[in-house]
Amino acid sequence: MSDSHAAEFDLLLRGHVRPLYRYAYRWTGDVDAAEDLVQETLTRLYPDMPKLREIEQLRPWVARVMYRIFVDWLRREKRSPVMSAGRSGSTGEFLEDEEEDAEASDGSWNPEELTERAFERERIEAAWVHLHKQHRVVLSLHEIEGYSLEEVAHIIEVPLGTAKSRLNRARNRLRELLTEGTNSPAPTCKPSETS
Repeated sequence: MSDSHAAEFDLLLRGHVRPLYRYAYRWTGDVDAAEDLVQETLTRLYPDMPKLREIEQLRPWVARVMYRIFVDWLRREKRSPVMSAGRSGSTGEFLEDEEEDAEASDGSWNPEELTERAFERERIEAAWVHLHKQHRVVLSLHEIEGYSLEEVAHIIEVPLGTAKSRLNRARNRLRELLTEGTNSPAPTCKPSETS
């Protein structure tokens, strides 16, 4: 394709790359895998430039394409005898939303509130990596990105009832993980009595 096609592709999708990366990171929990998922999505979309021009709401459509690729990856991963290795999602840098950056910069929050929010975010991030990948997908699309249940069902290509039940199971599992984290005993420095 020509340079004009590349420039048009860049213009059409530039505003969607960062949100796509957020979705991919939340789905995979891994920085490298998220980058690979977005790159593969964009690579597959590039030849479909004429189709992209006609799509009215591009982001949900592109998210659906990326979700299909993600599901293909999961299927291949299950069949593969090789275990994948990469940077852990818990050690990768977490992306901040622009709104949160703007709120934090106004200086109106007190240190206790900021500390409490940081601890809460750490708890959620720690629980997030233990969620099933399908649960991460529905929670991130609905609760974090703000898609309606109908849009989530369309993106992940399931009936509305299935999307609702997945979201309910995901919320319940996250709640369980957060409760377990708060109810687990704190580690001690005392040597065990059995040694």
